Amino acid sequence: MTQHEVKITHDMKVNPLQAWEVIAAVGGVDKWFGSMIKTCRIEGQKRICETADGMVLNEDILEIDHENKIFRFAIPSQEMLPVENIVESMQVSKNSQGNTAITWSASFDATEANAKVAKKAFQNLWTMGLNEMEAYIQDKA
Repeated sequence: MTQHEVKITHDMKVNPLQAWEVIAAVGGVDKWFGSMIKTCRIEGQKRICETADGMVLNEDILEIDHENKIFRFAIPSQEMLPVENIVESMQVSKNSQGNTAITWSASFDATEANAKVAKKAFQNLWTMGLNEMEAYIQDKA
């Protein structure tokens, strides 16, 4: 297995501070990514999310950087994708229109064949989640 990386940048028609508020809250993923996450709770430096199909994701909260609007977390093991040692990062910034750009990235260990499948899965899941986050923020406003 070797280490691989994947990244997307997604523009939203919301204020960057609103997006950061949702991400920095750490919990509540089930509120903005309800199609994927059924429950989410925080226990110390852990975020435990259960997917809609019953899988449990035990995530280690690594960093909440309010100044640079970066949230980093690790998923040491999971059963959804054929990868290991996932470390993800979400960064909120302002795009050229003054709205939000979120860069969501990950590094993970996988075989070459599994990495191709995983990269596509990450990109699809993240896009779906960020679309749901945008709708969630707009509905709250």
